[in-house]
Amino acid sequence: MATALLVIDMQNFVTDRINQGVEMFPHNAIENMHTVLETFRNSLNPVIHIRHHSTEEGSLLHPDSPLSQPVKGFEEKPGEPVFVKNTSSAFSSTPLLTYLKNHAISRCIVIGAVAGFCVTSTVRAGADAGLHMTVIEDAVISFALKESGPGAKNILDVTLALLAADFATVIATTGLSEQLSGK
Repeated sequence: MATALLVIDMQNFVTDRINQGVEMFPHNAIENMHTVLETFRNSLNPVIHIRHHSTEEGSLLHPDSPLSQPVKGFEEKPGEPVFVKNTSSAFSSTPLLTYLKNHAISRCIVIGAVAGFCVTSTVRAGADAGLHMTVIEDAVISFALKESGPGAKNILDVTLALLAADFATVIATTGLSEQLSGK
């Protein structure tokens, strides 16, 4: 069973929110994402980048916006495909599923942003398509919705619990080596 890493929406809007002081959790998520990305690249397993672009002029995620560009350190390397989506799920508006099937990839490990939105949509759609989905719980970012709304940790906890209930395996960064070895 071939395994690929899906790096979801690690674009400058993420660091912009953090710099604006929007509550995020876990605080070491980006560091953990770098660790996971390096582990995948060293293991020679495929790395696939997913990016969100809006067609609306002036949108933060319009391709012309600097906030739509990849976060430093999350740029694709030669041979790493990039799928550009305009929906929450990477499977809804890209040929990602066809790519995975054509490359006999049936297991996806997911990191990125934002847990309660594009990460959960992609994981659920992947599971519905028959893929084995794994989420690295400390390598996905959650943001608080509003000052009076649920906090980032609460959103992440609920999101991961729902995904673990029926859609994905949820592990910590430290469990990645075991997942890659197939144990």
